[in-house]
Amino acid sequence: MGLKEVLKSVLEQEIPTVSRNRRIPSAVVVPFCMAEGEPHILFLKKVDSNYPHGGQVCFPGGCWEPSDRSILETALREFEEETGINRSRVEVLGFIRPVETRSTNYIIYPFVGLLDSTRGLNHDRSEIEKAFLVPLSFLIRNHPMPVVEYRYRGAVFLTPLLEYQGEIIWGASARILGILLERLLPRLTLQE
Repeated sequence: MGLKEVLKSVLEQEIPTVSRNRRIPSAVVVPFCMAEGEPHILFLKKVDSNYPHGGQVCFPGGCWEPSDRSILETALREFEEETGINRSRVEVLGFIRPVETRSTNYIIYPFVGLLDSTRGLNHDRSEIEKAFLVPLSFLIRNHPMPVVEYRYRGAVFLTPLLEYQGEIIWGASARILGILLERLLPRLTLQE
C-alpha cells in the first residue's frame, strides 16, 4: 500500500460542517509531496507581524470567508493564496478532527492532501516569510514530540514542540501534526 492509500485509510472522509460556536473558523492543508525520493510535508513560516500568529510555523491556510461554499474551499483557497500553487494540484485525501488555538480564538479544520510537486511555489511574501519541506522520516523519528513550556510574545504555553533546521513547530500546528502521526504510524509500521 502506498502513502496515498495509507493516508486515506487513517483520515475522515466526510467534509465537516463548520462549527457555529464562538470560535473563528479556519482551515489548513497539510500538504504531502515527494522530494529527494521520499515523502515530505510543506510548512510555511508567517511574517513576524502584528498578525495574531506572526512569526509562527504553520500549514498553508487561513480564515473562512462568507463566499466560501465549504470549509474545504477555505483550505484550498488559502493554500493557493499563500503558496502561489494552483489548488487543482492538491489531491485532498481527507481530514482530521478540528483543533482549537490556545492563544487566539480560532478553530482549525485540517485537510490532508498530496501535492504533485512544489514546482511553481511562489509564497505570498507579504504574509509568508518562507516555505520549507520537512521529511516524513524526520517527523516519524521525533514522534511523539516533547511537551515543553514555550515563550511567545510574553506568554508561556505548554505545547508539543519540534525544531527542524532552526524552525520551531509548536502550538496548533504541532498538535495537528501529532494527531496525524498518531494515526499514521501504526499503518506505516505494518507496511514495513
